[in-house]
Amino acid sequence: MARFSSLLLLLAALMAAPVALHAAPLEGTLRQAQAEKRLTTGEAEGIRASIDQARERNLPTAPLTSKVEEGLAKRVRPETIIQALDAIREDYAFARDALRRGGAEPTPEDIVRTGDSLRLGLTRAELAEMAELNPPPPMLATAARTRAALNAIDFSAVLSGDILRRGLSLGSLTPGWEQLFRVAQRTRDAGMPDDAVAVAATRVLADGGGPAEVLQELGLTVRDTRRGPAEATK
Repeated sequence: MARFSSLLLLLAALMAAPVALHAAPLEGTLRQAQAEKRLTTGEAEGIRASIDQARERNLPTAPLTSKVEEGLAKRVRPETIIQALDAIREDYAFARDALRRGGAEPTPEDIVRTGDSLRLGLTRAELAEMAELNPPPPMLATAARTRAALNAIDFSAVLSGDILRRGLSLGSLTPGWEQLFRVAQRTRDAGMPDDAVAVAATRVLADGGGPAEVLQELGLTVRDTRRGPAEATK
């Protein structure tokens, strides 16, 4: 339960925060950590090597740098930081391959949004399945974040898949759909089953609407959806 709540808090922060594509140079931070005996020379080299590998593969590196800054500030063990960097880099590589499936080149933001979704509840199999529909990279990134958020609140994977396949097939999945998890929270509070959300969402997607219209379809209002996913566990 604690892990679930932590995941939801992290998800809420991700959904609210802009994607970090620029970061300060890392060298000063590494040198300071070495001077304070928080990093050995070998550990600093390991961090550099992990980020260099991402750079050599033309993957976004700013989020990796931010992860190092955060880890060192929290005095996380260096080997744990390096393991996290390696995992994030491979998530970004997998995300980029999926985003490229339709023939368009994804932006760094698309890669980060999609890759981070793999850490927050989206599985690689789910991403690969959605990529088979060959949507534009920004739309697939939206689908990835939407499904990660739904997974985080234990929304049915089958229903999530149905909703997102519908939106991707119609080309009507706009960024606003990333807030669908809030609709699911509200309907659960009202005693409605997740199936009702799925039926209303697929209908609204066909009409080019968004989550607010899903609420209207279900006879609810927008004001009670202004919560983060972590509040659903209270």
